[in-house]
Amino acid sequence: MAFRLNLVGVCTISVIFILSLLASYRFTSTSFTTEYFRPREGAALLRNTKNYKSYNNYYKHRYQDGGGGANGFMAPENATILIEDILNYQREKVTEEMLYFEYPDGKHGVRARKLSDLTPELGGKPMRSIIFTTWRSGSTFLGDILNAMPGNFYHYEPLLHYEIVQIRGAPYAGKALEHLRKLLTCNYTDMEDYLNYGKEHNNLFTHNTRLWKHCRLFTNYCFIPKFLEPFCKLFPLQSMKVVRLRAALAQVLLDDPTLNVRIILLIRDPRGTMQSRRHRDWCPGQPDCDHVPTVCADMVADYHAARNLTRLYPDRFHVIRYEDLSLNPYDMTNRILAFYGLPMDEQVQDFLDSHTKLNIGGVSSTFRDSKSAPFHWTKELDFDDVAQIQDQCTEAMKLWGYKPVNDPDELHNNFNPLLDFKLSAAPTKSS
Repeated sequence: MAFRLNLVGVCTISVIFILSLLASYRFTSTSFTTEYFRPREGAALLRNTKNYKSYNNYYKHRYQDGGGGANGFMAPENATILIEDILNYQREKVTEEMLYFEYPDGKHGVRARKLSDLTPELGGKPMRSIIFTTWRSGSTFLGDILNAMPGNFYHYEPLLHYEIVQIRGAPYAGKALEHLRKLLTCNYTDMEDYLNYGKEHNNLFTHNTRLWKHCRLFTNYCFIPKFLEPFCKLFPLQSMKVVRLRAALAQVLLDDPTLNVRIILLIRDPRGTMQSRRHRDWCPGQPDCDHVPTVCADMVADYHAARNLTRLYPDRFHVIRYEDLSLNPYDMTNRILAFYGLPMDEQVQDFLDSHTKLNIGGVSSTFRDSKSAPFHWTKELDFDDVAQIQDQCTEAMKLWGYKPVNDPDELHNNFNPLLDFKLSAAPTKSS
């Protein structure tokens, strides 16, 4: 009898020990000696400081270790981390980022006074900022300025899977615009083409820095709507840059009262655009990219569309030239942010301080001497090339305020291509 009791006792202790090991595996990383937390008792636990610090330490530890697999991803070493764990971590990060954010409270036509007013998951309406432009026109720089704002979710080139094409109307416009509308409302359903493209081309998500750090660690979550939709809805600011839609199509988004978007059309001197595209292997042979008459015809069409949109939406549509932004980055950024209804945040100031003084990196880098970056073409193109572009872009250059070069000496003697420019709204039909 005593032997049986001892055997039962040993078995009971063994079972308890095994269960303890299993529980320890769930909450403890065997690789990083870090606790992981999964909320089980309701909303009160979502902002538990200890859990946030634990998960924050996990990220710090992983990125300090470095490394990375194919396509820049880090293979997850603790498959017990759940979507809700990542959402809890990021929710805390957004709250932390927005702690000193200057809410508009009526300024710039935006009434938001607190974080919940702007957070989609809480029923708020985010501040949505869109850049319309074309390839190699300075949009990566402006897009990264907007992404420096706290609490921003960056929809980077959401039509990247359309490849090298400019969308001016049918047959692509309807589906492309619906795609943008869905992303702006954090709806990732029926987006297999987009998400599958992102799996093979990680630059679709890398610029969205707040998302990408999770994608590198948890590739199994990164491309599924079940994760992307609630993650996107955590962010009070939503920015997007689009380089494959012509300006006239912006009206569809501006007409939608549920979006309440504000759109900037970013323009660049066609001589600078064409020179910059020569460095990209995806442009040659693509008529929407390397055919000068097509590029400048689009600029003319954009000018007339911009005048119309400025008349219809004077507070929600605006035009800037890349050269003006580059020559006066601080002042122009202030104006751009005010147009979008945003303050000049300290993080944006830090971004400008670090990205506008020196040339660092390759052709896609945004670390640039901003005062010289737009004018590289005056040093790298010979006069015959410049003259050829000018001959095919006379109307576009005149409309957008770009001065032609008359001879080689003028080109290579600190040529200033800018004329005074201000876009006037188109007259009403009745006038």
